[in-house]
Amino acid sequence: MIKLDDIRRHAAARPDAIAVADGATRLSWTDFADAVDRFAAGLVARLPEAGPVRAVFLARPSWELTVALAACATLGVPCTGLDPTQGSDRLEALLGTLDPCAVFVDPRYRPLLEGGTRPSGPAPSWITLDGTAADGTEPVKRAPAEDAPAEGAREPEPSETGTPKASGAPRTEVSFRRLSRSEPLRRLPEPLHRESLGVVPGGQRIAVRRAATEGRGLLGLVDEFGFDAHDTHLVAAPLWLPLSLHLARTLLAVGATVVLDATQDAQTLAALVTAEHVTTAVFDPGTLGRLLADPASAPLAHLGRLRCVITPGRHLGRWTVNAAWERLGPVLHLAYTTPETGLSAILTPEEGQVCRMRTGRAVLGTTITVLDEEGAVLPAGRPGRVAVCGHHVMDGYLDGEDAFVTLDAGAGEQRFFVTDDLGVLDEQGRLTLTGRRSGVTPPARDHALDAALFRLESDLLNLPCLRDTAVVRVSLPTLGDALVVPFIAVAVGREASGHTALRTACARRVPSVPAHVIAVDHIPYSPMGRIRTAELLEAVVPIITLNLQLEQTVHQEISA
Repeated sequence: MIKLDDIRRHAAARPDAIAVADGATRLSWTDFADAVDRFAAGLVARLPEAGPVRAVFLARPSWELTVALAACATLGVPCTGLDPTQGSDRLEALLGTLDPCAVFVDPRYRPLLEGGTRPSGPAPSWITLDGTAADGTEPVKRAPAEDAPAEGAREPEPSETGTPKASGAPRTEVSFRRLSRSEPLRRLPEPLHRESLGVVPGGQRIAVRRAATEGRGLLGLVDEFGFDAHDTHLVAAPLWLPLSLHLARTLLAVGATVVLDATQDAQTLAALVTAEHVTTAVFDPGTLGRLLADPASAPLAHLGRLRCVITPGRHLGRWTVNAAWERLGPVLHLAYTTPETGLSAILTPEEGQVCRMRTGRAVLGTTITVLDEEGAVLPAGRPGRVAVCGHHVMDGYLDGEDAFVTLDAGAGEQRFFVTDDLGVLDEQGRLTLTGRRSGVTPPARDHALDAALFRLESDLLNLPCLRDTAVVRVSLPTLGDALVVPFIAVAVGREASGHTALRTACARRVPSVPAHVIAVDHIPYSPMGRIRTAELLEAVVPIITLNLQLEQTVHQEISA
């Protein structure tokens, strides 16, 4: 996140301009600087003198979280966002790996952290982002807080406010409001670290980036999208999503206004785009789909201000591209991004009209190449494993695992991160993803079948008659080895035509595996753009099983 020195620079140039807007709370650059200064002063007193100094947050976008992230950046404390949908066990494992000294937590997510055990050692401070809105005209004036000590009363010691943990170590707790009442820093301390950390979904690996690399990546984003101080940027994706956090940091760095939304409500978002004169935005796929499907988004294309919307695009299809063009204008950029590679490739609005889904060109400052099984660079048109080099790519994993190779892709020897994605580059340098090398869930690995399933899903995503679809291979007692293919029709009453199109495509691409095609109202996505397979199957498999039982009963009655 942006540092206090940069905030003060913007405050000196444009003291009354709005830096952060969150509902009724509007922080000018002057207010933002004061809030970060005071919070950093309160936080620094709670940092340990030795050992790893790291923080994590488990919270939705808010002005309090933005202030906390800016304070951490000022102090050089890496602050890593955690996905609250991971479940308590995985969150506990991540906390054990990161060993944070501070945890910024939204009250709604506290139950996910309660009762967990921790390794021996100092327990972290829990800083509760209590969600108390500041005054609309003077957002950071400090009213007496309920948890503030009375005049003349002593501040409780950490041991007095701690809650015993299962390991026996005390946990200190303090509210955001209390830390924000600290006296401003007399001088900025030397940053403790010059790195940032990011969690890789599906495992416990942590990606590490040095500050210098982040700076070059920031410049690359500004050059790519032309961000400047006249922009108003809407954050409609969780800040633990690396793409969302990097874009918010970049827009604040150039002096733009950042508008935060935690509702994920289509009508609220449409109203924000209009009322705040939004020019750029980042959406997670689920939120974008709800916005495009809601009538409230229909007038947005006629506003003429929105120029750039970015969303992870691995599973988004033709309907999303077409609906975005109609309802938002020619603004939608589908991003190919991972925690390790950062933003690597984009499919621009114009390219989205002529290219297949899961296609994109490398962003500025990034080189993408495709490797064979031996690690040699393949020519255009040959499929292989995707490797990425550039300013957005991580420096390594926290545990030291190395996934880099040194290659000459035409610009001298460079260090490339080798991903688990499979793809092919065309003569124009556009990358089309064709599969995954690992992380596939079929019960029996069959690479030819894996590739066929990926091609099938790509074909379906390019059908304009579907709003959304997914292809999941399962092995269940009730269904056997089969495909589950849920879909959302492009409109009410079009389920029959969508059902026919999908069954035909499945029979053509993967005739060896029976396909159960079913119309649904919702396909669950993570903010990273990954389909939540377990949640999806839990909803549709009972319906498919019941339909099969009814069909069997009908056949038996006819036979009798």
